Amino acid sequence: MPGTPRAVAKFLSVLSSWLPSLRTRFVLLVAGLFVALSVVMIVVASYLDLHDEEQRAVSDARAIGITVSRLAVPHLTNHHYLILEQELESIAAGGLVAVAQVMDPARAVTIDSDPETSYFDDIETHPLIQLVMETGEEQTRQTPDLIEIAIPVHDMAKGDLLGVSLVSVERKQTDGMLFAIWSRNMVIAGVLLLFCIPVTFHFADNFLRPIKALTQTAHKVSEGSFDAPFPVERTDEIGVLARAYRDMVGRIRDNMAKIHELAFIDPVTGLANREHFRQHFTNSILNENGQPNRLSVLFIDLDRFKRVNDSYGHDHGDALLKEVAKRLETLMVSKGLSSDRSGQAVGPMNQAANPELSSLVARLGGDEFAIIVPARNPVTNIYALTEDLVQCVEQPLEINGLTMTVGASIGVSTYPDDGEDYTAILKNADIAMYAAKRTGGNRASFYNEIERNSWSRDRIRLEAELKNALLRDEIAIVFQPKVNCETTQVVGAEVLARWNHPERGMIAPGGFIDVAEESGLINRLGDRVLELACQQGRIWLDEGMRMPLAVNVSIRQLEKPGFDRRVLDILEHTGFPADQLQLEVTETVAMADPDRVAAVTKPLLDAGITFAIDDFGTGYSSLAILQRLPFNTFKIDRSFVWGIGEDQHSDSIVQTILAMAESLNYEVVAEGVETEEQRDFLRNNGCSTAQGFLFARPMPAAHFDAWLERHASWQPGGAAFQKPYFAA
Repeated sequence: MPGTPRAVAKFLSVLSSWLPSLRTRFVLLVAGLFVALSVVMIVVASYLDLHDEEQRAVSDARAIGITVSRLAVPHLTNHHYLILEQELESIAAGGLVAVAQVMDPARAVTIDSDPETSYFDDIETHPLIQLVMETGEEQTRQTPDLIEIAIPVHDMAKGDLLGVSLVSVERKQTDGMLFAIWSRNMVIAGVLLLFCIPVTFHFADNFLRPIKALTQTAHKVSEGSFDAPFPVERTDEIGVLARAYRDMVGRIRDNMAKIHELAFIDPVTGLANREHFRQHFTNSILNENGQPNRLSVLFIDLDRFKRVNDSYGHDHGDALLKEVAKRLETLMVSKGLSSDRSGQAVGPMNQAANPELSSLVARLGGDEFAIIVPARNPVTNIYALTEDLVQCVEQPLEINGLTMTVGASIGVSTYPDDGEDYTAILKNADIAMYAAKRTGGNRASFYNEIERNSWSRDRIRLEAELKNALLRDEIAIVFQPKVNCETTQVVGAEVLARWNHPERGMIAPGGFIDVAEESGLINRLGDRVLELACQQGRIWLDEGMRMPLAVNVSIRQLEKPGFDRRVLDILEHTGFPADQLQLEVTETVAMADPDRVAAVTKPLLDAGITFAIDDFGTGYSSLAILQRLPFNTFKIDRSFVWGIGEDQHSDSIVQTILAMAESLNYEVVAEGVETEEQRDFLRNNGCSTAQGFLFARPMPAAHFDAWLERHASWQPGGAAFQKPYFAA
C-alpha cells in the first residue's frame, strides 16, 4: 500500500521513544520475532495437520472400501445377496460408514446398507460405480460432507470383475479440526514462549553488560573524569569500540590540556595570562559566606624595556621577560606567597594557607605583569612587597651574554576599597602605575594615595565624562587642508578630533587623547573619528568633490585584534573609497614593532589605503626598518618646521629628511607651516605638500566648504588655487 513504509518507520520511531532501554528493546525484539515465528509455525502446522487429517480420512475410507470388496467376493460368486446385505447393514450400523453398496453387474443387482431397501428394489446406479464399470479402476470423490470410494471386486482366482463396492464416509467438519489443531499448536507455542522470555532476559543481560559498563564510563568522561577505565580487554566488537573510545578520550585529554595552556598560560613566560588572571581574581573576591575578601592587585610595567627590544631584538626581549617572570615567582615563594602555574594552594601574607585567598603572578601582555595578593594588612605588607619587587627587577640581568638592566613601575589598587569589580581594580592599578612612571618610574604608587590629589580627581572625572561623550555623540571632527607647495592646490585634508564638552566647550585632542589611551577608550574614539571622516568624505564625493583624507591611528588601535577588519567595515558602510583614505601612524609607534605594524597594515594596503609616518624626525628611524614598512609619506614634525630660517640645525634636519624621502621615493608633508619664508624654503628644497596656519586652521566641514569658496582665487606668493581640481 502507498505510504506503508513511512507509516511503519513512524510507528517504530514512536515505539523507540516509548522504549528507551536497550535491554527492553532487545527482549521485545526477540519476543516479537518468536511470536511472529510462532504464528507462521501455527499456520503452516495447521495446514499440514489438516491435510494429514484429510489424507487419513481418505485412507480409512479406502481401507473400509477394500474390506467391503474382499468381503463381497464369495457372496457375489455364490450369489448370497441376503447375507451380503446383512453384513453391509452391520458395517453401516457402526456409524463410521454412511453408505455401503455392492453391485453385481451380471444380474444388475445392487446391495446396500440401507435397511429400508432390498436388493430386489430398483436402485439407481451410483456414478462412481458406473465409472469403475467403464474403466475397471478404483475411483474416489470428495464432497464437503462425504468421502466416496468405488473399488472393483475381482475374482481372486480368475481375476474376473465380479462387481463394484462403494463406500461413503462422512468427512469431519473443517472448523472443528482447525480449532483442535490450533489449540494444540498454541499451547505448544505458549509453553515455548514462557521458556523463551527468561532465557532472553538472561542472554540480554549478559550481552548488554559490557555495553552498560562502557556507557557508565562514557558518563564519567562527560563529567570530566578522563581517567575512567574502559573494558579494553575484550576481543569482540565491544572491545574494539572501547579501545577506540579510550584512544579518542586520550586525544581529547591531550587537546584539552593544550587548549587550557593556550587559553590560560602565557606562551613566552609560562605564567598565567590575562584571562587566567581575571578568572582567578573573580573567583577569589568572595569568601564562603559571601563576604568580600581583601585583595590587592599589583600592576607592574617594566621601565626601559623598549630600548632592549629596539636595540637587541625580540629574542633578547623575550629572554628578559622570562628572567623577570622567574624573579617575580621566586620572590613570591620566598615571601610565603607561592603560587603554582594553575593559581592553586597558596597562602595569604603572614597568614595560614587558605585556598580561597591565593596569590597569582601573571603576564598581561607586552612588558606588563600583574600580581594578586591577599591584603589582610596592605599598609605594612604590600608596601614592603612592592619595594622588594622593585629591587628584584632592577638587579642586572644576564641575557645571552649581555648585561641588561630594567626597572619596574608598580601601581597598586585594593579590592573592595578602590573598586567594585575586576575591571575597576585593574584600571585603577593601571592609573597608579602611570602615576609611578610620571614621577620617574622604578617605584610603586598606590591608587588610594594618588586619588587624594586634584590631578587624579580631574583625570578620573575626565575619563567618566569621555565615556559619556562617546555615548552621547559629543565627538566631532575638523579638517585642516593640505596644500601643494608649488601650485597651492588643495590636495587633501587631515582629520582631527574635537570633544564638544557641554561645560568646557570645544576641547582639542591634547586634552583627552592621553586619557583615552590609558583607559582603553582610544579604540572606540578612533573608530568614531574614522567613521565621521569617511561619512563626510562620501558627502563631498556625492557633491562632485574628491577630497583625500588623512586620519591618525594610535598604537592601541593597531594592537587590538581585528583593526583592519573594522577599518574596511567602516569604508564599506560609508561608501568612502579606500584609495582616498590615508592613515597616519607616529614614528615612535612605527619603529616600536615594525613587524607587527607591517602585518596589521597589509590587508589595508591591499585594499588601497595609504599610510604616512607622522611626527617624522622625532624618533629613531633606521633605513633598514623604513624599507620594511608600508609607508609612502613622511610628515615632518612641526618642531623642525618652526625653526626654519631661525635655526640652522632645523634647516639641516628638514633638508636631510627631504633628501632621504626623495631617495626612498616618499612623499613629504610639512606640518605647522605659518610663514611665507617656511613655505618657500620647503618648496625650494623639494617638499611637495604643506599644512598649517599659513593656509588655514582646522575647521568643521561647513566652514571648510566656505573656506574653499572664499579662497579659490587667493594667491600667496603669486600662485592661485585651481578650482577645477575639485571636480570629480
